[in-house]
Amino acid sequence: MALLLYKNEHIEISREAGYFYIRSLSRGFTLEMFNKVLRDSFPNIKITNFIAIKNTLMHAPAGPQLFGEERERVTISITDDALKAYMTLYVTDEELSPNNRVKLVKEIFDTLSKAGIVFGIKTNLLAGQLRSGMEYLIAEGLPAVNGQDAEIKLYEIAPPQPQLIDSGNVNHYELNLINHVKEGDWLGERRDPTPGIPGKNVKGQEIPPIPGRNLPLLYDRSSVKEIYENGVTTLVAKKNGAVYYRGDTIGVYDYLEIKGDIDYSTGNIDFDGYLSVKGTVEDNFSVSARQDVEILSEYGVGAAESITSREGNIYIKGGIAGKNKAYLRCKKNLYVKFLSDITVECEGSVYVGFYCMNANVRAKQIIVESPRGRIIGGQMDAEIKVSAAEFGSKAETRTIVRVRGFDRNAYRAQLDNVIAKLDENKLALTRIKQHLQVYSSSNQLTPEQKNQYENLKTQYANLKDIIRELEFEYKALNDYLKTPGEGAVIAKSRIYPKVRIEIKGNTTEVLNEQVMVTYYARDNELKTM
Repeated sequence: MALLLYKNEHIEISREAGYFYIRSLSRGFTLEMFNKVLRDSFPNIKITNFIAIKNTLMHAPAGPQLFGEERERVTISITDDALKAYMTLYVTDEELSPNNRVKLVKEIFDTLSKAGIVFGIKTNLLAGQLRSGMEYLIAEGLPAVNGQDAEIKLYEIAPPQPQLIDSGNVNHYELNLINHVKEGDWLGERRDPTPGIPGKNVKGQEIPPIPGRNLPLLYDRSSVKEIYENGVTTLVAKKNGAVYYRGDTIGVYDYLEIKGDIDYSTGNIDFDGYLSVKGTVEDNFSVSARQDVEILSEYGVGAAESITSREGNIYIKGGIAGKNKAYLRCKKNLYVKFLSDITVECEGSVYVGFYCMNANVRAKQIIVESPRGRIIGGQMDAEIKVSAAEFGSKAETRTIVRVRGFDRNAYRAQLDNVIAKLDENKLALTRIKQHLQVYSSSNQLTPEQKNQYENLKTQYANLKDIIRELEFEYKALNDYLKTPGEGAVIAKSRIYPKVRIEIKGNTTEVLNEQVMVTYYARDNELKTM
């Protein structure tokens, strides 16, 4: 039998078996009025049929019609991760008043207890202002703090970057080409990953953290060793040498240091590694190395027979006055304070600090770096460009500058190809790195897995080398494409008469002194700007 809960001249609200019915007696009662009745007097009624209410009011007299069902006075919802619990109250304003709150608070705690919520309950919330039908955050757990991955720091090798010092009567050309280390020197370190801090959800259950990953520390075991102490693995050099990277694997390459000069006491030097000469190379002696060569005498080199780097760079701090006898060859770049009366063949770029005088130089590009730098006499032969402040001299010294030139479209296509290869290899590197992290996180590997792990490390190192070379090529191509036209001779200050310029087969003789001029080739013509 239905129980009458509410009645006025327009409507009746009754209840039967947990369901609620509406009956309209006369017209004139709106939906807004009906909602106010529910809000003020029956907040625990959940409307299930809005259309039934609307039709019953519009077509009075009508009904009774089922329109709602009873809901919990205190409803609790818990997030999937059980870190938060929300409460909604469906009670009257009278029950929410501070004077009547004690009974309601007990009901709330009983409901929380039934839902298993025992941790992080916000009791202060229950003493404040509450409204029916509004959702409140009633409990909040503590999330786990995941562990930090292992932190790795390694010896940094900066690209060669000459420092030009030209102040009054003092000029220096400084460069750190070879990264020297001694036995026992620091090469890197790895701090152990942290386990993390457990959390707790609103049900009082512990939330385990995700421990940090132990990242691989890659090094050449024949030249580097590790020392473990207080959670830190430190890499140190096993021998004196020069630091190098193969992929991400750090090692110490064979390194020969000559503390004095190359002369009768040493004989000619041919070394399969890095070579550093603290003194000079005496006349008629030669030095050759597979990797980088540096000659650090402030007084430079004279009529040495030859200086060669088969695969690396050459740095000569004090310059070369070759007396038309010295010969220099390098695979990569040459960095030198000055060149005089010498023949140079360089597959990379030649960077000269202050001047080239009566030198014969062939390279990818020739750049005299000083704002007062000069090329006087001799023959410059470059593929991309020759750049200096001044060419020739007031005495009109015969100077020949030849730029073989390049195909801009071919270089652009080559650059696009390099970019595509970079993207492809970086993607492959990411995949291999993910596999390496899986293997390095496991404490127990089968012999087969260990073999796969070592193979992956080899693949990773090879890819890193390929990417490093591609990045070097990308940077070089970008630099080349900044050159005006398809080859250029750039005089930042002036060109004197008797300078002969040839770019991509187009030749001109400078007859009059010219200021701040660039010659370049475009459309098979020699142009200036």
